[in-house]
Amino acid sequence: MSAETTFNLISAGSSALGLINAADGFRRTFKSVAPGDPFFRRVFATQGAMVARWRSGLTRAVRRAFRRPAPAITATLGTALSVEAAMNVRGLVQFGPLPDVTQEPAAFTAEVERRLNRVYQLAQDVQHGLRQEEQVRDKGDQQVASDLGAQISALDEEAKRDALEGLREQVLGWFLVAVGLITQVVALLAS
Repeated sequence: MSAETTFNLISAGSSALGLINAADGFRRTFKSVAPGDPFFRRVFATQGAMVARWRSGLTRAVRRAFRRPAPAITATLGTALSVEAAMNVRGLVQFGPLPDVTQEPAAFTAEVERRLNRVYQLAQDVQHGLRQEEQVRDKGDQQVASDLGAQISALDEEAKRDALEGLREQVLGWFLVAVGLITQVVALLAS
């Protein structure tokens, strides 16, 4: 086997290995940034969109060159219906009939005072219950917030590690591609 053939094989192998490493590094970096989003589908969708943009630009240029009008674009409009509901909760406190104010003014006053005190006590109890519920909810919210903060921090660190690993793999891949190109140049100089 000649030196040129050896250099060509080393160049092809190094370039292929480098491209595979770089592609896998890109995939890993993408996966760490957008988990659950398929890398190659996104790449092909981007390429398809780029080809569509080039095609539409070329079509416009050809249309302008031949002085043809742009085709009419028709589109249908849809409608959206939004329904909102609000729920109200209310309590009803009922009392019996009041004594006649003209015949028993003292009993009437006492009964009105008793009922007002009862309504006031009920309002105080509801307010107290709401405050306690709000405190429990606030404690739960704080716990959930701290748990989510810890999970976000852990996921962020993991994503950074994965992204750095992907970048390292990309750098190694491009280094191997460069070695392949340098080897190719050496093979050309050797011939």
